[in-house]
Amino acid sequence: MITKIINSYDIQINGQLLRVVEAGEFTGSAAPFNSKTLLINEPRGNKYINLITYRENPENDILEITLDSSDIIDNRELLLKSFVKSLVDRKRIKEREKYSLLLDGEGLAYSNEELCSSIIYEVNKNNDSYSINGKTLKIVETELQIEVNNLTDIKALIAEIEHDFDFLVLYNKGKFISVNKNGRIIPYPVIEVISLLTGKYQGAQLTALTGDNVEIKNNKVNYKYYLVSNSQFYIDDTDIYKEGFIIK
Repeated sequence: MITKIINSYDIQINGQLLRVVEAGEFTGSAAPFNSKTLLINEPRGNKYINLITYRENPENDILEITLDSSDIIDNRELLLKSFVKSLVDRKRIKEREKYSLLLDGEGLAYSNEELCSSIIYEVNKNNDSYSINGKTLKIVETELQIEVNNLTDIKALIAEIEHDFDFLVLYNKGKFISVNKNGRIIPYPVIEVISLLTGKYQGAQLTALTGDNVEIKNNKVNYKYYLVSNSQFYIDDTDIYKEGFIIK
């Protein structure tokens, strides 16, 4: 028997996935299921899903949001800006010059003009690593071809490198791959990584593991979101997967 229906939509930003749900969709009981956990763990086989829940406060137009994931959340700014842009495009909120957000007690604000780009961060070198936006990064130049069909050799190389950084970056002739602190390969560009590569290899065309070229103009990373799907999730009390599942 269906006990709960949750409406959502998914967007993709440079290979990074974001599931968007209005907070009112979670009202009412779906016990013994955790609705947020289900929506994170039912990503059509993709383990890189992020979930954003929002409510627009009618008194001050502030977007009160939560952001959840099954892993470390990279590119938070990119996700939040693209989320706001999608709300405007779908006419969920009115277009205005500035948008205010409240995330876990932290106030954030973005202008309408900056919803599709982020400024490249300053890069600071520390011996054999780099410090960027409060994150530590290490880059390793390799002769390995940075291609999806070469993942076995790439993973073997990663296993050989001592990794206690926020991001480990492998680089070969303009192509790169990033590994986060949890040891997970990231198929999408991360702003701190792009900042490092832009500063170190000025003028080079940067291509992520997915084959996507990174667009940089006037010291900014440009990006756009794409609608992946509109979805309805049916929570059925006969489902044996109480927390959903992720296809590894």
